[in-house]
Amino acid sequence: MPPHSRPITMARADEELVAAHIKGDVMVPSNMKDVRTGLEGEVLLPKAFSAGRDNGWRKVSVIPDGNRAVIIPGTEVALGERTFLVSVKGIGARNPMYGDGPHRMGGVPARHEPTFSSEVWFGENPWGALSRKACMEDMAITEMADITDASINGFHICPMVSASALPDWVMADARDRYWYRRFDGGQFYQEVRLVPSDVRLFSQSESTLGARTPGVLRAFGIDTTGDLDWFLDNYIRSGMAALTLMARTVKDDKTSGPVALDYDDVWLDKDSVIAPDGTMFFADLEGLEWVPLGGDPDVASRIMMKQFDRNFYEFMYGLDRLLDERDRLAGRTMATKPSIRRKEVAARMEMALAQFPLLTVEASAKALHILIKPQAGPVRELDVRMLDLGGDGR
Repeated sequence: MPPHSRPITMARADEELVAAHIKGDVMVPSNMKDVRTGLEGEVLLPKAFSAGRDNGWRKVSVIPDGNRAVIIPGTEVALGERTFLVSVKGIGARNPMYGDGPHRMGGVPARHEPTFSSEVWFGENPWGALSRKACMEDMAITEMADITDASINGFHICPMVSASALPDWVMADARDRYWYRRFDGGQFYQEVRLVPSDVRLFSQSESTLGARTPGVLRAFGIDTTGDLDWFLDNYIRSGMAALTLMARTVKDDKTSGPVALDYDDVWLDKDSVIAPDGTMFFADLEGLEWVPLGGDPDVASRIMMKQFDRNFYEFMYGLDRLLDERDRLAGRTMATKPSIRRKEVAARMEMALAQFPLLTVEASAKALHILIKPQAGPVRELDVRMLDLGGDGR
C-alpha cells in the first residue's frame, strides 16, 4: 500500500498574517523540546495588529482552520514515520461572539480580520486566544503521548509543540473590549500544534470526510478498493481508540481513586482531524478532562459506556460514508441493504481489531460485541453490543 505519510491540505492559503517577534513566556512539552516548526521566537498576528510596529516582520500565508486557528501549508514536521503540518491556534477570532458588538477595529466591524477580545469563552479562554490554564492542560496531555506515533495507548492526538504569551501590546488592546464578562485569567496565549491534514471528520473545515468523501479520498491518493480497505482499517482502529479513551487512560489517583480522561464539550465530528492514511487524530486537547470513576464497578461501567455511546454516531457516520464510497469503487449499488452492510462492518471490525490493545471482538449470529478491558481501575471488562446482526433483510 502507498505510505500516505505526508500531510495533505485541500483548502488554499487565502489569509495572510505576520510573524511577530516575542520575548515573553513560552511553554514547551518535555517530549517536544527537540521539535522545530520555524515559529520559534514568533507569534502569528493579524495584519492590523502590526500597524506601526512592523520591523521587517515576515508575512505568512495560511489556511483558515475554524474560527481562531490556521494551518501553515508547506511547513512540515516529522515525528516517527509520520509527517505533520504546523497549526497555530489563538491567532484571533474571525467572527465576533455576539453580532457586531464592540468587536471593532478602527470603527469597522472585524468580520474578516481576526482580532482578540477579553470576552470569556467557555469560562477559561479569552475570545480569539487561549489561557495559560488551557495551554497547561494541552501540555500535560501531550506529555502523556508516545511521540513516535503521537498516541496515548492507540488514541492519536495532535500534539502541542509550544504555547507563547501574546505581546503585552496585543493584550492591552484587547482587555477593554468585551461584551458581557471579561477574562481575568492573566495573559493571552497562542499555541503551536501539529496536524496531519486540514480535513476534519464532519465540521470546522472547508473539506470534511463526511461531506466530501470522494474528493477527500482522491486528495489523499485513495483511488482503488485495496487502498480504501487499508484506509478503512486505520479509521476503524483509531476511531475505536477514541471511543474507548477512558479505558486507555484510567489510572489510580491517591486522592480521588480511579480517574480517566473524558470529553468535555468536544465532539469527534468537529475535533477530529483525518490523516491521509485514515487515522483519526484528536485536535482540541484542552477539551479532555480527568474525571473520577468512583469505586463502584457499576458507576465506572456507566461512565465508560456513556463515553462510547456519546460519540458512536459520529464514528459510524464516517464509516458508513466510506463504505458507500467503497461500493461505488467496486461497482456495487449505493443502496446496500442494512442487513448486508451490518455483516460487512462486522467482518471489517473483526479484521481491523484483531490483536488491538484493550479490545476484543466477539461475534455471533445475532450480534457483534466489543469487550473493553481497561488498563486499570475497578472494572475488569465491559461488554459493548456494537452491532445487531439479525433482521429481515431490509
